[in-house]
Amino acid sequence: MNELTNPEYATSEFEKLLAESQLNSELKEGSIIKGTVSEIDNDAVTVDIGAKVEGRIAKREFIFSKDKKELEVGDIIDVYLEKIENHHGDCILSRSKAKNKEIWAEIEKSFNAGELVDGVITGKVKGGLSAEIGITAFLPGSQIDTRPLRDVSHLIDVPQKFKVLKMDAKRNNIVVSRRAVLEETHKELREERFSQLTLGDVVEGRIKAITDYGAFVDLGGYDSLLHSSDITYRRIGHPSEVLKIDQVVKVKIIKVDPDKNRVSCGLKQLEEDPWTKVEGKFNIGDKLQGICTNVTDYGIFIEVENGIEGLAHRDMLTWSSKKNSQPGNLFARSQSVDCVVLEIDYVKKRLSLGIKQLTPNPFEKYNEQNPIGTIVETEIKAIKDNIIFCGLGEDIDGAIFSQNISWDTQEDSKSLIQKYNIGDKIKAKIIENKNDKIALSIREVEGNPFDNVKDKSTGDTVTCTVLEVADFGVKVIIGSNGPKVVIKKNDLALRKPDARPERWAKNDKLDAMISQIDIKNFKISLSIKALEEATEKEAISKYGAKDSGASLGDILGKAISDKKTESDE
Repeated sequence: MNELTNPEYATSEFEKLLAESQLNSELKEGSIIKGTVSEIDNDAVTVDIGAKVEGRIAKREFIFSKDKKELEVGDIIDVYLEKIENHHGDCILSRSKAKNKEIWAEIEKSFNAGELVDGVITGKVKGGLSAEIGITAFLPGSQIDTRPLRDVSHLIDVPQKFKVLKMDAKRNNIVVSRRAVLEETHKELREERFSQLTLGDVVEGRIKAITDYGAFVDLGGYDSLLHSSDITYRRIGHPSEVLKIDQVVKVKIIKVDPDKNRVSCGLKQLEEDPWTKVEGKFNIGDKLQGICTNVTDYGIFIEVENGIEGLAHRDMLTWSSKKNSQPGNLFARSQSVDCVVLEIDYVKKRLSLGIKQLTPNPFEKYNEQNPIGTIVETEIKAIKDNIIFCGLGEDIDGAIFSQNISWDTQEDSKSLIQKYNIGDKIKAKIIENKNDKIALSIREVEGNPFDNVKDKSTGDTVTCTVLEVADFGVKVIIGSNGPKVVIKKNDLALRKPDARPERWAKNDKLDAMISQIDIKNFKISLSIKALEEATEKEAISKYGAKDSGASLGDILGKAISDKKTESDE
């Protein structure tokens, strides 16, 4: 009987295979298991995990040096089971992956608990830095510090704490933050320092950052705003003109806001207010010399004493109204400027200055020579916003508003303006000259047509001449030199079939009633319809006695006949 036919051998072999199968079922690939070091040679460490075969792990996954060795034969260690048996029949184990699993679990525990982890920054990578926290993690550029850093070399290989922001086990990716740690630390220091700051305190600080509107001063863990207006009594273009990064300064606490946890400080508050030295020194009309400290669209600022400056509004810079008279075209910063005191308020610390007042007002001389009512010949220099501007002499312009172009109130402003062009020679009458502004009128050169109807009133009948016939009505002139008026289509006749503009032709004569008149505002309205209504009412009243037996036609015929007789006489 051979081994194959021996029942006892077959049974023992089956039991052996069954035991191996049960053992292998307990060993799950991808898990961390216990193993015993059975051999250490020059290349690898052999580990017995109780499987069919032992596994070998590269020696580089362990620490072996002159002073330290991680393990000896017989030690029980944790290993990562990758394969129970590969196609070569070998058991594949890893010590580094087991360590990574352990470290990952520890980091995950800290992450879930919101705890910080220890580590070091190892070097630069795309988008940030790499950090070793037991496992290599990514430190984004935005999470390195509370402010941008140009140089990070001082952070490399320095043991420090990190906050874990994100963990992705599938991608084996961990994102950490150094900034979050600093912010938390700064928050504690900030709160502590804030409680120590009191209104009026004079403290030492360091300029941490400079902006367009001021600077931030580190007061020993608390950043306070130093606004531009509180740096110096003098006007400055930018805080960097007097401050530098890392400069040590003494400042005064000028505002404490517990609700918003904010503190403001000032530099100039440690100096004497220059206004206290000049109170009563300036008077209206005083001629001063100063330095232009700033140029704006609305004027220029002039420093007349150290820390004392006033505003010369753009209207006070020159008598000229030309485009090149803008502040930026006339003055520059640091330029020496002569000026006159126009207004002064020592309480509000305001000084109003003028420059044009140093020279004679050309308008005064012009107005003396050209009083209101003078007709001038001029040239159109510009047309803007329905206003015609004309040159009247050096640095003197006159303005013609659209309502002063024509007596024809029916034309809109745009149409009236479009009749004129830059360079046109025109005649105009001066109708106003005050506040260095001269108003002109084209229509008043022709005379006021409303003077010819000033004795008329609402209800009066006037005779007109047709100037134009249009769909909207009939344009007429009252008398020979009176106002031009449009009689609207609805006012052409009492009865709608007769309200047809084409009933009239140019130069036809017609009578109409004044339905509205305002001589002061040059407004007048006419209505033929209203005249017919009045005529009909009068006829019925005069000729239409109840017992006469006359028809409406007879009555109107008699009235018209009498009107014609009266007209002929």
